[in-house]
Amino acid sequence: MKKIKATSKIIIMTVVTVMIVISSCRKNLLDQDPTTELPAAQFWKTEADATYALMGLYAATRPCFDRDYHFDGQAEFFRSRSGTNSTVSGNLRLGDAYNNGNYNPTGYGASFDKMYRYLYGAVNRANYVIDNVTTMVSEASSTSVPNLETIIGEARLLRGMAYFKLISMWGDVPYIGHIITENSQVASLARLPIAQVKDSIMDDFTYAFNKLPIPASTVPLGRATKAAALAFRGKLQLYWASWKKNGWPELEGFTADAAAANTAYLAATDDFKKVINDYGLTLYLNGDPGNIDALGKADILPNYYTLFTPKANLNNKEMIMVFTHGGTGTNQGEELMRDFAGRSHEGSQCWVSPRYEIADRYQLITTGDFAPPLIPMNPTIPAVGNVARTTLNSAVNPNSYANRDYRMKSTIEWDYEMSLGMVSLASTGMCPFIYQTWAGTVNIGGTNYITYNTDG
Repeated sequence: MKKIKATSKIIIMTVVTVMIVISSCRKNLLDQDPTTELPAAQFWKTEADATYALMGLYAATRPCFDRDYHFDGQAEFFRSRSGTNSTVSGNLRLGDAYNNGNYNPTGYGASFDKMYRYLYGAVNRANYVIDNVTTMVSEASSTSVPNLETIIGEARLLRGMAYFKLISMWGDVPYIGHIITENSQVASLARLPIAQVKDSIMDDFTYAFNKLPIPASTVPLGRATKAAALAFRGKLQLYWASWKKNGWPELEGFTADAAAANTAYLAATDDFKKVINDYGLTLYLNGDPGNIDALGKADILPNYYTLFTPKANLNNKEMIMVFTHGGTGTNQGEELMRDFAGRSHEGSQCWVSPRYEIADRYQLITTGDFAPPLIPMNPTIPAVGNVARTTLNSAVNPNSYANRDYRMKSTIEWDYEMSLGMVSLASTGMCPFIYQTWAGTVNIGGTNYITYNTDG
């Protein structure tokens, strides 16, 4: 027992001794450079550092724009199943900026708190790049300046895009143009009049236009060019012209001005003409529509279809501004499929779907005019006779969709149209869409199929 007690005393004394040593050296021990992060003073040194930071800005901006099709649910052409869960991807929550927003014609504009937060997150990241790279320019060699100014141009384009969306949704918004280091710097910021924010966005787009490279095969996929900056500047002027022409009654203090609207329309026209004519941009495959299969078949799809496949990434001069996405297993492309496709396609949930009204907007290739409006009919009423599928111009009569713009064949499924099913990345064969027949067995031309299945 005495031995054990003596040993205990030694241990206690040793611990006390160590604590005294730590206490006396506490300042030196805690005053250490972080091992998991690079201090700012050691980072902004090279063009590679600036490029690395810019890639982080692209990554922060993309979630603010990668689900914009949900907003079409606020009009008559498109149905969004509220969008609340459509943008959740496990723990990644890719597209979280769109979560909980209202994407229906009623309650327009409500519950976009996350979008607001994400947009200002992109603004803050952009300011971080712009301010630090601007400092680098003042100290850089003449050979490095052009590339650094290009990086600033890209960052200002992305900042302008974020503010453009902010004023489109909220009108007057707070404007933050530099790095924020303390919450107190933004806590009391008042909304700035939309005209002033618009002018700052114009400055960003114009700077980007002046500094970015012309479109070329040497520009990496996903990096912005002059055409993108000019297109966004034209779009901003087009929106401003429309607001000024038609007014914005909900926005306090905003007044219509026909002369200002006309000036902005003309400026937008000039920018768009330059985008079309000055940068060698051409329609994909020179606009050749390709071939199209017969109604009810999908073995041959028009060239428009390939715009949404990796093939279109190569030498495609139609794309003006793109955000790159990863391949299989990155929870990016799969999430887009999850929104658009149904259960027959990797268990997707069809969070967004077209309404018959949008089919009416696809013109006839035979005349160039619009077809007679589709008539919504229920194929189960009456239960006998199935007249809905044979009535002229019925929305569930496959022949009502004949001779429409080829692009509709790649975009919309209507009754008896086919698509390839898929489970665990393996094809399950063609499955026909038949309205109100979910995962049923149907015989078409002597072959049995399982019909398209989905939620909602």
